[in-house]
Amino acid sequence: MISQHKIQRRAGRARFGVHLLTAALFMSTTLAGLLLALSLYGGGKAARLALTSDQTLFHALKTTAVMQIEPVRWPSPLAASLSFALLSMSGLSAYHGAHTPTVTSHAQSPPAVAPHLVPWSHIVNTLAQRVSAPRRLTVGWALDTGAANLEATLAQTPGLTVLAPKWLHVDGLNGAISGHIEPGVVKKARQMGVQVWAVVDNGFNGALSHQILQYRDQQDKLIAHIVQIAVQSGINGINLDFEGLFPEDRWNYSRFASVLAQALHKHGLALSIDLPPDVALGNNSGPYNHAALARAANYIVLMGYDQYWGGESTAGPTASLPWVKGSVKDMIQTGVPPRKLILGMPFYTQEWTLSPHGSVVASTALSLVQTRNVLAQENAKIHWNRSLGLHFATFVQGGLPHEIWIEDRRSLLLFADIVAQDHLAGAAAWYLGLEPASIWTSLVNAVRSAIA
Repeated sequence: MISQHKIQRRAGRARFGVHLLTAALFMSTTLAGLLLALSLYGGGKAARLALTSDQTLFHALKTTAVMQIEPVRWPSPLAASLSFALLSMSGLSAYHGAHTPTVTSHAQSPPAVAPHLVPWSHIVNTLAQRVSAPRRLTVGWALDTGAANLEATLAQTPGLTVLAPKWLHVDGLNGAISGHIEPGVVKKARQMGVQVWAVVDNGFNGALSHQILQYRDQQDKLIAHIVQIAVQSGINGINLDFEGLFPEDRWNYSRFASVLAQALHKHGLALSIDLPPDVALGNNSGPYNHAALARAANYIVLMGYDQYWGGESTAGPTASLPWVKGSVKDMIQTGVPPRKLILGMPFYTQEWTLSPHGSVVASTALSLVQTRNVLAQENAKIHWNRSLGLHFATFVQGGLPHEIWIEDRRSLLLFADIVAQDHLAGAAAWYLGLEPASIWTSLVNAVRSAIA
């Protein structure tokens, strides 16, 4: 028989050993992560990571998952070390014999039970899986950039990992930028564990962009101003949205993106670049050199919409499934690694008004919410077009036929399948606020959970 006193003493020694080992592991792994962060990033960036990791670690404590401080494929060494320490603590404390059963008499004393520790191999394997397969990004552009609207948007879009407000606009030479960043929104997003990429756009002004891109000093002034704003505001990165560029600016734009990326990376900031699909898939000869831009940027965001623009003379879908699949394939084949590619999806479509002879009279952009309302009000006839991966609706209004290629939950989830099947970095939505809450939730769940 083993006395109750001896059982309690052995249990106490076991608990003390577990706590001592846990403390040693926590200190050693955290110290190793800090040293590695200093060697890789330097003192300034490592300090920034440490200061901005509070919310990251908080979410890790809630989910026991490795969270990324930076929008890169691998977590920072600091985040990895803290998460490993956390995982070690969870594993070491998760044993069934942590407390000895109450003994009522010597005659009923059970044999001593050794603490049942979670195997180290399980801990290491779990960490390795989470580090090597980080969750996909869910990016949301925001067009209404006021502080109150953006804070409401953050609250209404659970699962959002990156908020991209259209805050900054290039509007002249010598680095001129209009717009401003809302510090309260950046703070709120950080508290919620959401990254902020400020959009810098050129307003579709190809002529002004050409004046800037053709001169190195003009490029450098704009780059310096963008980086200054980004660093001072505390955002996580820049989303570059230069559209309508001239073909002759192909090399100049690649140089601009490369220098901007290098300047941002020095401060631990990310660069993502929005790109339209090639007009002729497989022929990447326009102003956007996919391979060069992908080498420079952290991410390329494919704008997988506007297959048929509003105002065109021919009616058609905003984003049919074959067209989106072809555009993704084209991006990959022309130099964009899947791990850097984010698929942009439309939260809108076009309502086409036709003449009695079938020619386009007018087109009106509709949000997903507006589309639902129009279809209900007009008692539209709807059928599923399997080849296009879309619902198609027709109705008559004012004596004229109307057509809508519908973007809805079913079509968007097919796009989410592409993200998984092609091992893309994530999905982006243009733009937040146009969608019913149920569609956003379904899309986030599909993008994060789908396994190819």
